[in-house]
Amino acid sequence: MECDRMEVMISPYLDGDLSAAEKAAVEAHLHDCPQCREMLALLREVSTSLRAFPEFEISPDLQRRLLAIPEQKRWFRFSLDFLVRPALQPVLAAATVLLTVVSFYAFSPQRGSINKSIERQFHLGYQTIGKLYTRAESITSSLAGYKDNLMVTLQNKNPLRREEE
Repeated sequence: MECDRMEVMISPYLDGDLSAAEKAAVEAHLHDCPQCREMLALLREVSTSLRAFPEFEISPDLQRRLLAIPEQKRWFRFSLDFLVRPALQPVLAAATVLLTVVSFYAFSPQRGSINKSIERQFHLGYQTIGKLYTRAESITSSLAGYKDNLMVTLQNKNPLRREEE
């Protein structure tokens, strides 16, 4: 039995909540493992110390005064606590990068040349898309003549088609 599993079973062992087989397995492990024996001794010591604490009873007067405290209504309170949630951190990092790039662009003295470069890249992209579209149309029109022949061939090769007997 490994020590990680043992750490979970030591507390139920102290409380007597384990089955006989589990108890025997824990005791066998404790016989071989000095670290787990030390942990068991520490837990026993803590348990003994906690039992030594006196139990305090709340006086009826204090209980009555506590129950008499009116609940305060919560008004809307603006809070930025949602910003520190781990799920939001990648979004905030991306927003930070985006704002940094936009600020470099907005305050750059070469903004005119950047605009020209971006415009040139857009036009190159549009030209490339236009060429691809033209090629796709030419391929489609050249294949139109073969459409019927291709459909017949595919129907003959269809493995799902049942053979007439």
